[in-house]
Amino acid sequence: MADAGIIQSEVLLIAYKSYADSTPWVYIDCGRFGGLAETMDEAVRYRLCVPGRHGELTRVILAGPTCDSADILYEKSPCCLPRDLEEGDRLQILSAGAYTHTYASVGFNGFAPLRTVCI
Repeated sequence: MADAGIIQSEVLLIAYKSYADSTPWVYIDCGRFGGLAETMDEAVRYRLCVPGRHGELTRVILAGPTCDSADILYEKSPCCLPRDLEEGDRLQILSAGAYTHTYASVGFNGFAPLRTVCI
């Protein structure tokens, strides 16, 4: 059995909103407007995988690449990613299905839509 649709994303930035903030924000190159529309209100919780990173997990807030304040995927219920995650790491969004491609059928805010590879 295999996942129906895997989005290969890249970690663009890991940052903190303030010095007092203990939860890192992880920005990836695919966000709500790049195919992950079903994360609205955190309705769909995609399984995430970081190939090559198998260490201890930490809670993060996951966000997309745009300047839009709605491009936050998981903030109210942060997800967990490897503590040793680094910018440039690949993040796989598993079981993304077919709709993610159609949601990203046009560019938003200068970002190209998802490239689809069928196997």
